Amino acid sequence: MAGKREKKKKGGFGIFVLLLLVVFALIYIIASKVYADYKNYNAVMDPDDAAYYSVNIPSGSTTTGIAQILYDNGIIPDIKKFKLKSRLNDLDGTFQAGDYQFSPSMSTEEIMQTLQNGRIATVNFTIPEGYTVKDTAEKLTEDGLIGSPEEFYEACAQDWEKEFWFLEGVTAPDDPSGTVPAEANRLEGFLFPETYQINVGSTAADIVRRMLSQFDSVFTPIWESAGGTQGGKVNGLTVQEMATLASLVERESKAATDRDKIASVIYNRLDIGMKLQIDATVLYALGEWKDRVLYSDLEVDSPYNTYRYAGLPIAPIASSGKASLEAAVNPASTNYIYYVLKGDGSGEHNFAEDAATFEKYKQEYLNSL
Repeated sequence: MAGKREKKKKGGFGIFVLLLLVVFALIYIIASKVYADYKNYNAVMDPDDAAYYSVNIPSGSTTTGIAQILYDNGIIPDIKKFKLKSRLNDLDGTFQAGDYQFSPSMSTEEIMQTLQNGRIATVNFTIPEGYTVKDTAEKLTEDGLIGSPEEFYEACAQDWEKEFWFLEGVTAPDDPSGTVPAEANRLEGFLFPETYQINVGSTAADIVRRMLSQFDSVFTPIWESAGGTQGGKVNGLTVQEMATLASLVERESKAATDRDKIASVIYNRLDIGMKLQIDATVLYALGEWKDRVLYSDLEVDSPYNTYRYAGLPIAPIASSGKASLEAAVNPASTNYIYYVLKGDGSGEHNFAEDAATFEKYKQEYLNSL
């Protein structure tokens, strides 16, 4: 009997060892899978695709919803692993809605950090100095930031004077090119030229507001430093007239050192009732920019044409940068009433107080051609 009991003990021990081995094997298999999954938490969708794609995360999205959106856009390779990593790291509920730029080469961890920070996707655009409302609308359309120039014109035509003091009393002249509605053209000279960074998905109205805000931040200190007030004048000019004069300086100046002197020529001519005779106003009146003004162009009948009509044009002809706005408000103190481009390629002008000197400089320029 003792021998049989001993055999049973040995048999029971063997079964115990076998079960123990099975348990260890299962633990190993499970642990290996968990470890493999853990290693893949940060796996990227496509390490060779470094391009960034726009992805919108709607307000109120859950982790599951966000994972589905990212998966559908080809940003993450696995929805379940994204959700598991979020839960294990206690990130559920910390992701923010918005428009993002994600790349398939980003790790899950990088994507989650971006979603936590709420780093909204942005895009840059540049509006050069001297651009018109029409130029701006066309460039924004070409850059894919708006659907059409008409979309921008519609935004420009909104009631912006309620937000921006400098638009009070600004008139709405017709656009000589016949393209821009008068209600939109009233912002000519007030859309500040600059390099901007905006959120992806910004509307045309968002862009207009941003450009007007930048004009406000640049122009208001210049205006106020010269004693200007809302509805008041500086150097005898209203805000719109000052923006008009600045736009002439902007279009006429090629060298930065000439701006305040060109402004002084304009003021001096206004003071003596002499026509400004500025080529840029003729080109604006024609509705096109070109390299040379023909004698026949000078006959265009337009209130912008300073060869035909004395005084400033009825409104600005372009957007002015800070330097031109400063020159308009603070012109150089001179007796110059003429200027002509030098023929040395420097972009600078020769300035003259009398017609004889002007003719001399003019001939020098013509001889250089």
